[in-house]
Amino acid sequence: MLKGKKIVLGVTGSIAAYKAAMLVRLLVKEGAEVQVVMTPAAKEFITPLTLSTLSGKPVLSEFFNDASGAWHSHVELGLWADAMIVAPATASTLGKMASGIADNLLVTTYMSMKAPVFIAPAMDLDMYAHPATQHNIEVLKEYGNHIIEAASGELASHLNGKGRMEEPENIVKALKDFFFTGSELSGKRVLITAGPTYEKLDPVRFIGNYSSGKMGFAIAEECARRGAKVTLIAGPVSLPLPHPAVERIDVESAREMCDAAIAQFPSCDAAVLCAAVADYRPKVQAGRKIKHTGEGMTLELEANPDIAYTLGRMKGEGQVMAGFALETNDGEENARKKLEKKNLDFIVLNSLEDKGAGFACDTNKVTVIDRKDKTVYPLKSKKSVAKDIVAHLSKLLVALLLLVLPSTASAEGEELNATVNLNASKVQGSNTEVFTMLQDALNEFINSRKWTTNTYEENERIVCSFNFVVNSYSNDGSFDCSLMVQATRPVYGSSYNSMLFKYEDTSIKFKYQPYDRLEFVEDNLDNNLTAVIAFYVYTIIGMDLDSMGELGGSEFLNKALNIANNAQNLGDAGWRAGSSNNNRYSIIDDYMNGAMEPMRKLMYKYHRLGLDTMFKNADGGRKAITECLPLIKKAYEDRPMAYFTKLFTEYKIDEIVNLYSKCTPEEKKEVVKVLSEINPSLSTELDKITKNDN
Repeated sequence: MLKGKKIVLGVTGSIAAYKAAMLVRLLVKEGAEVQVVMTPAAKEFITPLTLSTLSGKPVLSEFFNDASGAWHSHVELGLWADAMIVAPATASTLGKMASGIADNLLVTTYMSMKAPVFIAPAMDLDMYAHPATQHNIEVLKEYGNHIIEAASGELASHLNGKGRMEEPENIVKALKDFFFTGSELSGKRVLITAGPTYEKLDPVRFIGNYSSGKMGFAIAEECARRGAKVTLIAGPVSLPLPHPAVERIDVESAREMCDAAIAQFPSCDAAVLCAAVADYRPKVQAGRKIKHTGEGMTLELEANPDIAYTLGRMKGEGQVMAGFALETNDGEENARKKLEKKNLDFIVLNSLEDKGAGFACDTNKVTVIDRKDKTVYPLKSKKSVAKDIVAHLSKLLVALLLLVLPSTASAEGEELNATVNLNASKVQGSNTEVFTMLQDALNEFINSRKWTTNTYEENERIVCSFNFVVNSYSNDGSFDCSLMVQATRPVYGSSYNSMLFKYEDTSIKFKYQPYDRLEFVEDNLDNNLTAVIAFYVYTIIGMDLDSMGELGGSEFLNKALNIANNAQNLGDAGWRAGSSNNNRYSIIDDYMNGAMEPMRKLMYKYHRLGLDTMFKNADGGRKAITECLPLIKKAYEDRPMAYFTKLFTEYKIDEIVNLYSKCTPEEKKEVVKVLSEINPSLSTELDKITKNDN
């Protein structure tokens, strides 16, 4: 997930700077390109030579090179990077970043950064707890930075408390989680408006409001993380781009925002209108600054276009629209009127009467109202609120899709709903036509091929995402790629998807010539590309059928195993590289092996008896989920390094925390104990299961 990402790592003068060496090593191992920027004080704790050797790049610390006079441009670094990490971040650097004191290359780089910024504080417990430090952290959060909380433990002072820089493995995980794209909204285009609008009185004054844009930006980030193509129309705010997959259009006035929204909306599947648009503008805008005369002034206003009403009249079949209502009185009544008048599918109500909600806050308290029901949510961070809103949006999109589909009861041979993305950005100066043709060939091969004769209900179709990153390409048609593949399984009777498979395949070598068709014969393989795709498709289908019926996917899992066996002659050592667990053969061999039978039973008990049942019988579903614990433990004991144990701990961690949080206190303790033994790095997440039991 970090393959090809450009990362600026800022290192400051903390004893925790020694951890920067491991952080660089892990980032490079993940395939990232790392440029280290150090403060002068950081060089007292770790040498630039160490970090330069690990990153493969000269470390930057000063604005220019004394010997050559070369200028180290912080502006170019800000444009180059996909993300910036400041780790460790001292109290001094936090203060400078929060206050804009740009007296070293690290802070100037931060202030020029166009990409998301992650900050991992490190200091003694009293410094960390000091109101000034906490204030600076809150300010940096308000600016849109991602704070990686300090951990608790023994500090350099030999005191115990909160202040330790988070471990490099967890920092890398936070970065990978950010860049990971899910598939729930894959193929969907979402339009989002955010922030205020400014209506000019004269060249220096305007009518506006206090909107910070944080809520809209959080929704844009969440939609992008779930796989949507997002267009964010932003009013005048000082927030960074929320996610690399978001296209941002900056506007100032209501008319500019309306024009941009009208242009984008017809090609979108959904729109979330979160901006606080000025209802009125001055009828006359002065060309020069209005001078103070000591007398009163009458200001004549005229109405701005109503963006929600305009798009509501444009809305076509298959489109979903959501709006916001910020009210000071009669909130629900006013929100429902707005819902009807503007042809919205749902509306998000919040009130200035609720403390912590509304403008200029990092939190919000909302009620989601649709045409049938309403859901009241407690006070949460805006990022958490965004997840609730996007979940509601996703649910409506799925429901709408089922309504507009042809009225057949099932779809034969359409067992996959796959998206394929070919990312060739790392290859410069090549014939882009080759990549376009390969993208089309991949799409047709995966989505047009009839992989099974099974008949699937529409709400049972597997959702797959194949993301190819081209590392190199030669004119003879040779490709070297990495592949990130993910599949989710629909939970029967709901719009919820559960992670079924998630894997990164780091080395795929194949040849492809323009106009080649991708053909596949299971017992006569002649192309690594088709073999790899078919292998993962059959693995995913087999796992899905295992989850629908105990050991029910054997036919397809055997197909995948046969492909792995037959592909040995294709010259790709990745199929069966010695005794490594990190190859395609071992994935399927482990799953088919008798020692992994608990994992295959786990698929059925967890998905079919657990999640599927939960939407009809919550208690029965949770009971089945709880009974999965011994199976996870047994599978881990049989194959400690097997991929599938990781799938059910790390990749499903959010889901597991949510599900097991509903269990009894005794069950919760057992869950945390067992899963912590399997994967100690998840202890912070697992603590959430029991956090409310004290």
